[in-house]
Amino acid sequence: MFDLDDTLVASTVDFAKFKGLVIERMVSLGEPRELYDPSDTIVRIIARFEERMRHQGVPEKDRRDRLAELDRIMDRVELERVDRTEALPGAREILESLRRRGVKVGVLTRACGEYAEKALALTGLRALVDAIEPRNSDTRPKPHPDAYLRLIGALGVEKSETVFVGDHPIDAHCAATAGVAFVAVGTGDVPEQVMMEAGSVAYIPDVGHLMPLLRLSLGR
Repeated sequence: MFDLDDTLVASTVDFAKFKGLVIERMVSLGEPRELYDPSDTIVRIIARFEERMRHQGVPEKDRRDRLAELDRIMDRVELERVDRTEALPGAREILESLRRRGVKVGVLTRACGEYAEKALALTGLRALVDAIEPRNSDTRPKPHPDAYLRLIGALGVEKSETVFVGDHPIDAHCAATAGVAFVAVGTGDVPEQVMMEAGSVAYIPDVGHLMPLLRLSLGR
């Protein structure tokens, strides 16, 4: 199981704009701006907004509608520069190697489905991926384990047969809550020490260095 941005492909998403527009919309809905730090992760920003809506007694339908609107804002920003997406070093090689060995590959991402499909297609990786679980599917996105478990079901494998590979502590936390091993890659912007402290079993420069770690479990 692979994360997408900064794991398999170099992210083209303007995350500052992404978070800024989300926060602006929440402020327009009456939220205090000072509660939302643009340097925080979008996961924490959205989680705080959800919690405050529940605490304020916002009806469930209204909560769903507001979150769906934020999703559409994020979708728009993600798609703005997707045509510039490039595969990261080793991505094609590791996916082709796994495919030759009959290993199924899933992509678990907090990006929208359209972005994930386009990014993988543009980089020539889509044909090497068996299933994708994006942010706006029917399950809660990572770091919740729901999306990981749904992806396992789509691939028809057992949880114990999987390992998650990603570049961010959110990925590591998702793996921990799902009860699977996590391997960190250095193609993101998070230091090795932080990734190891987040629960990674190993840290590699990029996905191209993954195969030596997998050979023992694959037996070949």
